This record gives sequence, structure tokens and C-alpha cells, in this order.
Amino acid sequence: MKTWQLWRENKAEISARLERGEDLDGYNSAFGENDLIIGFLMVEGFWNVLVETKADLLKKENGYEPRILNGLWVLCELAGVGRIAQSGKVLGDGALLRMVGFQAEEIEEARSEGRLRVDTETLSNHLGRISEASVEESWDEHVKLLISKRYNRGRIYAVDGNYITIPYGRVENYEGAGKVGEARGYKLVVLLNIEPGRERVIGWALGGLECSEKTLLKKILQRLRKLLGPPRDWIDLLVFDRGYWGAQFLTELKEVEGIDYVTRAGNDNLDFVKDVEGLSRLAGTRWHEVNETHSRLGEILTRMAGFEGVPLIDAKGKQWGKCQAVIAEEYDQQGRRIPERPRFCYATSLPIDPEKADSVVVVRRHYRGRWAVENQGFWVLTRRWNLNTLAGRNYNAIRARLNFALQLYNAENCCALKHPGAYDEEMHRLKRPPMGERLGKPCIMLYTPDGKVGAFQAGEYAKLLGTAAKEMGRAQGVAEGKAQAKAEAETKIKAELKASICKALGEGKGIEDILKDL
Repeated sequence: MKTWQLWRENKAEISARLERGEDLDGYNSAFGENDLIIGFLMVEGFWNVLVETKADLLKKENGYEPRILNGLWVLCELAGVGRIAQSGKVLGDGALLRMVGFQAEEIEEARSEGRLRVDTETLSNHLGRISEASVEESWDEHVKLLISKRYNRGRIYAVDGNYITIPYGRVENYEGAGKVGEARGYKLVVLLNIEPGRERVIGWALGGLECSEKTLLKKILQRLRKLLGPPRDWIDLLVFDRGYWGAQFLTELKEVEGIDYVTRAGNDNLDFVKDVEGLSRLAGTRWHEVNETHSRLGEILTRMAGFEGVPLIDAKGKQWGKCQAVIAEEYDQQGRRIPERPRFCYATSLPIDPEKADSVVVVRRHYRGRWAVENQGFWVLTRRWNLNTLAGRNYNAIRARLNFALQLYNAENCCALKHPGAYDEEMHRLKRPPMGERLGKPCIMLYTPDGKVGAFQAGEYAKLLGTAAKEMGRAQGVAEGKAQAKAEAETKIKAELKASICKALGEGKGIEDILKDL
């Protein structure tokens, strides 16, 4: 029968013992000291919302509490696990397993048998047992937490869609997948608060690749209406790209939902664009110039003009209403038109005064602000949270995994806002390079016989060992110095004795007299 012991963290004492050269027991762990984000999740309530997600499609008990399996998947996301098959580094880590609720004896038993405490198939099957209703409930609790903690502020939102394509394999085996051209997969639409520094996903919807983004947006607003009330109560302005264009849609967004919008015209062949082009050629058109900074082009000069009351006409020729328009042209600093850049035509429900530069310029500024949904939204989600990686072929599993990733994206942004100093210091470990480690580099967990434990990154551990080696070398040097001095003294004494004996014998003294003198 093995006796188990409680270990208390005392890194300072462990460090001191290492520096003294004491032998300590230890093992490797992925947890390391990268506990900033994990601690934040637990303290602020994000962890509890995630792990309490219900596996309501579970027909019979599989030997694991859903809370434990949810916790393991959260850790997999934090560790940068792209696919369930790669989750072994989490499922085999004793420190992480204990954190989600496994007993030490259970972990040790699995380790001694050379197996993972939880196999990857169990984790994959677990995600598939989380229903759409359960995901929605979990997300609602997450949004309520964001609002109660005042992490979601600002009333300007952007909406955008992202393709999650199936790169290989038998695509027909992927549940709910759609097709557009030769591409197969899913379409994800997110509603993102684009308040600078407070980018938060407030709603999202998933469908087959052929699904209309407008339809998915309506689904998001319908769900949030039940949670937050009418969109006009919490959205002042909605910004979106030309994929959402539609005369009826734009009119209803303003007149029915009470939401102002800024968008770009769907294509240059629209009656709307032709009308704006004609207005721009009138002699009385007022043009405004403003300097802008472009991520690729650098400093540019933009000429803009605004127009009121432009008809919104659908493909059948029916007019649904009117809106305002802004047309923009881009020039270099020498006043030459940038050839590869189009003429931009924006539509908005916001009131504008064509004679006032600020009134016109703000429309384009709002539209350019939507880049936050790509730069702070989908870019981060795809590069750091592996958003384009499918959790499997089961539609429930795909949807459940997105729920985990999107909640963690929000939580990390909140962590950066609340702990900017500590967060910046650890961003080199929290940021995920393409093949990086989300929880940082593996660490060494060291134990003392009297119940002390400490976690050390490999660099820290090596430094402490180096200090210990120096101390041992210094002590050895002192000892060696003393031994050398003793040997030299003995040699000197022997030489002096030999000289004294030889002198005494030369004087004719007997051996007894010589020894007596010595």
C-alpha cells in the first residue's frame, strides 16, 4: 500500500536547497509557472462557466465527470493542441490532471501501466455529447459574466464571417458541412465589440459553408435579443463588409431593429453605385481631403465626398428606402491616384452633412475600424486559437470546441486588460507561435522529503544547478588548497629533518641524541 503525501508550494526553499547542492526528487510538467491565465480564469469565473458546460447527450456514464473532461479540453486549448490526437501532452501530465480533479493514485496507476489517464477517444466523444442547447446555455452564462464584470463596453460592433474548410479526407463524413464551388466546410459568423482594447465576441453562429451570412447574423441577434433585449438598446452602430449587402436587409436593420450601419456597396454594378458615381461628377460636389495611414501603403491622401438620400433598390427594381453615401479615392503623397486601389463607395444610415469634412470622414473611419474584427478577431482566433481546426467530424463536437475557443479568446483579452504588466511579461509564453506551447515550456516539479514542492522552468533549473556547481567547486577548491599547503609543509619539514639529521651525524652525535634534539 503506497502512502500519499500533501505537498506545499515553497519555491524559495526549494531554490535554496538546490543552490546548496541537495538531491531532490522531481518530474516534468507542462503547467510550469504559466499560471497567469489559468489563475485569472478561476478567479474571475470564466473557468467555472467552461467546465460546467453540460454533456446533455450522454446516454450512460463513461466513468468521468463532464466537469473533468471539460477542464481537460480547456487545458488542451491553452496548451495549443490543434487536434485531439495531439492532446497527449496534456492528458499525460500529472500536474494538469490533478488540477481538473483526478486523484494522485489514479494518475500514478495509469503512469505505471504506461497509458494515459484519459485517452483521446474519450475526450473526442465527450465533445460530441454537448448539444446545441447546452452550448447556447454556456455562451449565455459567459456573456452575462462579461457584462457583470464590466468587461464588455462600447456600443460599436462589427460582424464578419470566416470559412472553416475541410482540407482533405472524405468530406461527406463531416456532419452539417456545406459546399461553395469546390470548397467544403462550415461558415462561422461572429459579432464583435470593436471598442479599442476591449475586443469581445458577444455572439456567434455556425452553419454549412453555403449559409448566408445575413441569415446567421439574424440568428445571432435573435438569440441575444432574449439575453440582452432589443439590439437598439446595446448597439449604436453595426459595421460589416459588402457580403451583407441587400436593400431590404439594410432598410430593415435601421427601421425595424433600430440599428445604424456602415457598409460598403456590394459591387460596382449596383444602381446605388451608379447613382453615387453620377452625383460625384456634378460640379457642385464638395470634396474633402484627409491624410491616412495604411498598413501596406503607408501614408496616403484620401479625397472623399458625401451624399444624402440615395435610393436603396433591390435586384428586382424595388426601392426599399434611402440612405447616405460616401465615395473615397486614394492618392499618394505626391497627389497621384494609386492605380491598384479601387474607388470606394460606402452606404450608411448615419446622418451626414456633405459640406462638413468631419461628417463625411467619420463614415470611412467607422468602416476601416471593422478591420479590428479581422486583425483582433479572426487573425488571433485562427493563428493563436486554431479556429480553422475541426475537432472531428461530429457537428456537435465542432460546435462545442468553438464555444471553448471563443470563450477563452474573450477571457485572454480580459486578462490582458486587467493585468497589463504581468500579462505583457508573460506574452512570450501566452502567445502561440504556429507550433508553440500554450502553457509555456515544460517545467520541472521538485519535491523535498519534508513536503515542499516548487515548479521551475528549464532555464531556471539550469541556473540554480549552475549556482550549486559553483558553490561545490569553490568548496572543493578550498579543500584542495588546504591539502596542497599541507603537502608542501610536510615536504619542507621532511627536508628540514633530513638536513638536521645529516648535520648532527656529521658532528658525531649518536641517534638517541639526535632524536632527543628533534
